[in-house]
Amino acid sequence: MQWSIELRFILILIIKVSRLRMGEADERAHRHPIDLLPEIAGILTNGQNVCIRRDERALLIADATSLTVRLDRTNGESPRSISLLTRDVASAADFLPNISPIGRRLMSRCWPGTVRLVFRDGVDAMLVAELAPVVRQLVHDHNGLSLSVPRSPLLRRILTNVPFPLVGIEAEKNGFGGQTALTITDSDPQSMFCEAEIHLSGDQWELAHSSGLSPEDVVRMTTSHILFVCTGNTCRSPMAEAVLRQLLAERLACDESELIQHGFDVGSAGLAAGTGASASPESVEVCQAHGLDLTGHSSRPLTEDLLLAADKVFTMTRGHRDAILSRYPELEERVELVSRSGYDVSDPIGWGMDAYEQCHTEITESLRILAEDLTK
Repeated sequence: MQWSIELRFILILIIKVSRLRMGEADERAHRHPIDLLPEIAGILTNGQNVCIRRDERALLIADATSLTVRLDRTNGESPRSISLLTRDVASAADFLPNISPIGRRLMSRCWPGTVRLVFRDGVDAMLVAELAPVVRQLVHDHNGLSLSVPRSPLLRRILTNVPFPLVGIEAEKNGFGGQTALTITDSDPQSMFCEAEIHLSGDQWELAHSSGLSPEDVVRMTTSHILFVCTGNTCRSPMAEAVLRQLLAERLACDESELIQHGFDVGSAGLAAGTGASASPESVEVCQAHGLDLTGHSSRPLTEDLLLAADKVFTMTRGHRDAILSRYPELEERVELVSRSGYDVSDPIGWGMDAYEQCHTEITESLRILAEDLTK
């Protein structure tokens, strides 16, 4: 059979174009992923998908607002996880206007990272409705809204280069054959895959699965450690500890013994305190009149371990705060005066019961505001 000159020319042209495209693909595959950011952003903006491989796993990413084809049906493999990916905690918080305090703590302590959080309530339904229908089915099912802020530098750069959240679907390395416009390899040691999943409903959480995170780790992350500091830890700081515990329990409708389950650990210490001293008789009496029990209090000195473990430290006076910051200046944002007005709470020792009552009043007025802020 004789080939016409025109047909031969067309075949040669097709072969050359194919080779050129293969060369471009090979060249693209060998370029560093960061160098491909403009191309990746363009592909995603055009509604196409990108697959990022690492070792034996793969992550497929797509525009969460315009995806039209279900991508969770991989080649014979079940997807490991599906998440809505946002660039930072603030962007994730936009979807969660009614998030619980424990949810906020987990967001700030887990992200950026490899933990996926699934929120069963507090979700902005109108914002979720802006996601593509197939994405809503993937990331907002009966378990709740699945969110993640990735730690991977590549993913974070991609997210800052596009004006929309992404949907991320994990599977085995070859699970997305034929579904992607670009496949790249990322060898960065910071994982782009989720290694743990925590489900949240109000202040309750469940560690659904994990490859390294323990329930004890989650307890530590969900707990807000609050420490009150005075001089001897026998009057003002134990009084403040008791008052805040009472106020938090009232607002959370729980027993004081259950505060830790709601994410609060409240304690006190003294800059010049000994170990094991009881609260002053006057403090015990004043607190008893207000339904507080200080009879079991035992003083303790402020140690470095206590100080560094606290999320917030409230001092009775500016002098106490200055003493702490002179040694630990890096804690400036963590150490505050207990008075919301910026005044010192004076030491009532030696000034009679009226001074103790006034001390209780000043502390309670400030801590009402704090309790409201902590439980919003």
